Amino acid sequence: MLPLVCRAMVWTAEKLVPASSRGEWREEHSGQLWQWTLAAAAAGTGDSRFALRAHTKRAVRAALKARFSPEQLGSPAFCLSLGASMILVLALLSGGFRVLRHVAPALSYRDPQRVVVLAQGPPIFGIRLGFRDRDAALFRSRSHSLEGVASYMWNTTVFRSARGYREILAAETGPQFFDVLGVGPSLGTPLDGPDSFLASYQFWKTQLGGSSAAIGQRFEIGGRSLRLAGVMPRSFSFLSAPIAVWFGPSPETPVSPRRWWLALRGAVARLRPGVSQADAEKELRQLMVQARSARPNFTVRATPIADLVYRPAWSYAFDLLLSTSLILLWAGFNIFRDRSRGASWQMTRRFWGFFVVKTMLPLIALFVLVFEFGGVTQLGVTGGVRPGTGPLGAWFFYSGIAVIFIWAWRDQPGRCRVCLRQMRQPLRIGVPGQILLETAGQEVMCPQGHGSVYTTDSVLGAEMSDRWMGFP
Repeated sequence: MLPLVCRAMVWTAEKLVPASSRGEWREEHSGQLWQWTLAAAAAGTGDSRFALRAHTKRAVRAALKARFSPEQLGSPAFCLSLGASMILVLALLSGGFRVLRHVAPALSYRDPQRVVVLAQGPPIFGIRLGFRDRDAALFRSRSHSLEGVASYMWNTTVFRSARGYREILAAETGPQFFDVLGVGPSLGTPLDGPDSFLASYQFWKTQLGGSSAAIGQRFEIGGRSLRLAGVMPRSFSFLSAPIAVWFGPSPETPVSPRRWWLALRGAVARLRPGVSQADAEKELRQLMVQARSARPNFTVRATPIADLVYRPAWSYAFDLLLSTSLILLWAGFNIFRDRSRGASWQMTRRFWGFFVVKTMLPLIALFVLVFEFGGVTQLGVTGGVRPGTGPLGAWFFYSGIAVIFIWAWRDQPGRCRVCLRQMRQPLRIGVPGQILLETAGQEVMCPQGHGSVYTTDSVLGAEMSDRWMGFP
C-alpha cells in the first residue's frame, strides 16, 4: 500500500504546483529518480521504503512552497479569495446561514407588536424568571391590560421513529397559548386533548414523511403514544428555540419552598389595544402583591417579542454597518489625500477600493461566524440570553473587528499602487539615532518593478514618507 499512497500524494502535489514552475518541479520530484524509488519499494529492496517516504515528503513540501510562495500569498487575488472562501465555508457549515434565515422573515403572529413575553426578577444582572401556574391564572382572570396570557415550557425528550430513537425539543403550552399568538395549524386541527400534539413544519417534513396521511396517526414521544393533531405553518417559530413538537399543559411539578424557582414557567401575553408595556407591568405587579405571591424587590417586565427575536440581529447588524462606515470614511479620506498629492483617479480608486473589499470580506465572515455559531440568538424560556453566550459573543466580535482593522491598516501601505501585490526587497537606509539629523528609513519595492514606498524613521524625510514613487 505504501507505494500506492506515495504515488497518489505526489500526483496530488503536482497539481498544486503553478503551471509556470510545474516542469521544473516534475523533473526534480517525479522524474527518473522517483520512478526508480517506486520500483525499488515495490520490489522490497532494503531501506527503499524509507527513501520513498523521504522523497514523497520533499515533493509535497516543494509543491506547497511553490504554490504558497511569498509571491502567491502577497497577490491581491489570494487575499480576496481567502476572505470569500471563509464566507463560503461558513455558509456550508451553517446549512446556508440557518440562523440568519430564521430571523430574517417577519413574525407570523397576529398583530405581533401587541405580543409580549412576561418575566419577573430583581433589578440586577438582568435576571429574568418565569411565573407559577397560579400567577398565570391570576393574570388571565383579573388583568385589564391583557387580552390573554399563557404559560409554556420546553425541554428535551425522545422521539421514536423507524430509524430508532432521536432527541428532540418539545414544548408544553398552557391554555390560550396559540390564541395569544394568533396562529394555528396549517394542516389538521388544534390540540384537542392530553394525548395529542402539534408538529413543526420542519419536524413533519423530516421525521414524519411530510405526508398529510400522518395526521391522526400515533407516534411514541417521551415514552407516550400521542396522536398528531396538526402541523404548524412553515413560517412559525417561537423565540429562538427550534421546537419540534407542541403538547398540552401538564400538572405543575410540586417543589419545596426553598426551591421555588424550579416550578416557574415562561409566560406570553397579548396587550389590549392602547395599553403600554409600563401600564401592563405596573398592573401585573399590583395583582401579585394583592394575591401575596409577589417577591420582595422583584419587578415584572413585559418585553415585546419582536424585540427579543430581532435584538441580536439589530445589534450586530448595526455594529457591522458602523464598521463599514468607518472603512468607507477612511478610504475616502485617503483618496482625497492621494489625489491632492497628484495621484491619478484610476490608481487611487483601485487601490483604496481593494482596501474596502479586502476588509469587508473578513468582517462579513466574522459576523456570520458569531451569529451562526456563537449562540447569540439562543434565548432562554423567559426570553433572556443564556448565561455566557451574549457577553462572550460580543467580546469575540469586537476583538475580531479590532484585529481585522489593524491587519488591513498595516497591510495596505506595503502594497503596490499599480498591481496591488505586497512589496518586498526591503532596503535599509541609515541607522536611526546614530547621527543627529541623519536620514534613516526603509524602502520596499514592487516585485513587478512598478515602484517603491519609502518610510522614514527620522525627522528628515518626513515629507516624502509613505508616498508612492512610481518607476517609468
